[in-house]
Amino acid sequence: MAKVALLIGVSEYEPGLNPLPAAVKDVEAMLQMLSHPEMGGFAQTDIIVLKNPQRQEMEEAIYNLFTDRQKDDLLLLFFSGHGIKDDTGKLYLATRTTRKTPKGGLIRPSAVAASFVHESMSYSRSKRQVVILDCCFSGAFAEGLLAKDDGSVNIREQLGGEGRAVLTSSSSTQYSFEQQGSDLSIYTRYLIEGITTGAADKDNDEFISIDELHDYAGNKVREIQPAMKPEIYAIREGFKIQLAKVPLGDPKQKYHKEVARYIKRGEISFVGRQTLDVLKFRLGLSETVATAIEEETLALARQEFREKLLQYERAFTNILQQELAPSEEDLNELRQNLQLILGLRNEDTKPIEAQVKARIEAYKQHLQHYEQVLAEAMRQEYPLSQATRHKLQQMQQEWQFTDKDIVSVESRVIAEIKEYRQKLQQYEEVFSRATQQEYPLSKVNQNELRQQKQILGLKNEDVASIEGRITASVEAYLQKLQHYEQVLIQAIEHEYPLGDEMREELRRYQHVLELGNQEAATIEEKVVRQREINQTQANLNLQNEIYQQLVKASDTQLDELQIEDLKAKSSPSYANPDLFKGTNQQQVKKTEGQPLEQQKLVAVTSIQTTQYRKKWFVGITMSVVILSLGFPITNLFINQIIKGESKISQCNKIIKPVNQAAALGQEFGKNPNSTKGSKALTELAAKIDPLTQEMKALEIKDEKLQGFQGRFLTLYQDINKELKNAATAIDKKNLPAAKNSLTSLQKSGQQESSIVKEINSYCSGK
Repeated sequence: MAKVALLIGVSEYEPGLNPLPAAVKDVEAMLQMLSHPEMGGFAQTDIIVLKNPQRQEMEEAIYNLFTDRQKDDLLLLFFSGHGIKDDTGKLYLATRTTRKTPKGGLIRPSAVAASFVHESMSYSRSKRQVVILDCCFSGAFAEGLLAKDDGSVNIREQLGGEGRAVLTSSSSTQYSFEQQGSDLSIYTRYLIEGITTGAADKDNDEFISIDELHDYAGNKVREIQPAMKPEIYAIREGFKIQLAKVPLGDPKQKYHKEVARYIKRGEISFVGRQTLDVLKFRLGLSETVATAIEEETLALARQEFREKLLQYERAFTNILQQELAPSEEDLNELRQNLQLILGLRNEDTKPIEAQVKARIEAYKQHLQHYEQVLAEAMRQEYPLSQATRHKLQQMQQEWQFTDKDIVSVESRVIAEIKEYRQKLQQYEEVFSRATQQEYPLSKVNQNELRQQKQILGLKNEDVASIEGRITASVEAYLQKLQHYEQVLIQAIEHEYPLGDEMREELRRYQHVLELGNQEAATIEEKVVRQREINQTQANLNLQNEIYQQLVKASDTQLDELQIEDLKAKSSPSYANPDLFKGTNQQQVKKTEGQPLEQQKLVAVTSIQTTQYRKKWFVGITMSVVILSLGFPITNLFINQIIKGESKISQCNKIIKPVNQAAALGQEFGKNPNSTKGSKALTELAAKIDPLTQEMKALEIKDEKLQGFQGRFLTLYQDINKELKNAATAIDKKNLPAAKNSLTSLQKSGQQESSIVKEINSYCSGK
């Protein structure tokens, strides 16, 4: 009875097939185990080893293995390498020269067909044939493990037969792996371990049969790689083919085997500890030797146990990292299945789950903090500076964020920041418009802006910089306007009307302040208008003072100082006729489109009082009365503000005699000619009379303007009448009558002021 073995390992391949460094080492390990006299018992001369053979060399070796054999010969074919299927599903064993087509198909003449092996086995007379295939039929890869080739074949159909046993590292639809960090393939590793340690001898008969070896290696492989499912295909006595024996003469091997039997979850069990203490005494092993065997076996067992825990940790981590959080039911199902496959208990997995959850939660918190930091940085500066980007990259590296999470966070934050900046821009536009229309802002506008912030979802701190910047800009602008106005007021006080040289200096100052021409013109109009209002008020105050003294003069005698004072105050120079230079046509054109302030023209004559020596009579020559024929209205102003040609024309008709009457009042105020006495009043009445007739003759169609025409006509008739009455009273030295006429003239002036305001408002369309 002969024991012959053919060991084939293919590690090197043509492009298209991954190299398998462990394949040749698998062969060397099998050779060492089989040739050991107390284990495999194969003679060195009966073991053929092929490393990286070509197809013909490999086929001839297989042929020679099964040819010219006896019935009781034990024949072993061991192959470690790529298993490949063709497009019909037939299995081939890859050689060093096996190649694939550009489309991935197998070039069949470059590989050894499984059918050739089957034929060789069938032609052999041996009834103890063992084939061990440490290969698979999938080219997929898994984390930390390198897959071999793939396929789907019917092993029983193609290689099975009476007296045969076929062991495969993976089923036709599963995977076989190389384990990183180990010299041997996983399956081969446990085949050799089961024999060398004697752990595969389940029935303790000191022999290891094919089925015992398969059970031991299969269980070990599934503990480490649940995806792998080693299979055995045997016919009748094929299951009980004894491939090796346990070295009974070596107490170390016996103790090694028993230690492996009592290791659970990487540690020796309590009962196992007691058993081993007795066994090492019986085997005559010293404490040092026994401890060394235990540590060696435990090191391997602990590594296996750690691998199981790592597999559970990876699986639990993967399910928790899914976008859709798993339910508790899903987690329980995962626990039950993985614990069953890996042989773990709740005590083993609970610490792992707690650690994984804590790690994932910490990762999420770090990612959330990173998102907050990124958002805050982008709120302050966008795009980000180089220094800020460096800081963010340090955070990414420190907390080991995945590229996917970084991209997701940055995309989300950028979208939020763009929306945030759009809201800030909208608020800035609203706030800017509000300050342009009104500054300082009223409570109404402040409330509206507060509501706008709420609508946009902004806080005070978000818009503080915007409001501060715009407010500072507005205040700086107003300060420029104020400075220009102050300089202009001083210039007008120094010189009015302004000369060309002064205006040129003001223009240069305007450019220094970066003010536009329209802005400067508006300020100048405001200053001139206020100056005219102030001087008009001064004239009105003067009129009132003179009137009071005239009333007083009717009852008392005036001394020479009082007479001179009244003369000075009533002179044209005091009335400041230059005040009205701005009303000429040239000045009006400079302020075209701006409303003209009403100016009250007061014509005041001097008073000459003569004291008669007779106590019973006081003679007063009143050569002037207060004549309120002011409020001139310019045609240009009306043309600027009245819409509709017909209305303009009718307004101008009425304005013409009104302005002529105002001119008579101005002229009389400048040259009262007090020496004429009552004659001056009579002459003034004679000049007003034609204007009264002219007003009466006007053809006015506008009903409203007809009303103004009638009121002006009545006014001028009353003034004409009172001027004549005053002249008669003076001639007759009738002081009470003169006072009555003066009072009537004052009332007429007040009526005129009211009428002028009304017609200005109507003609301007207000």
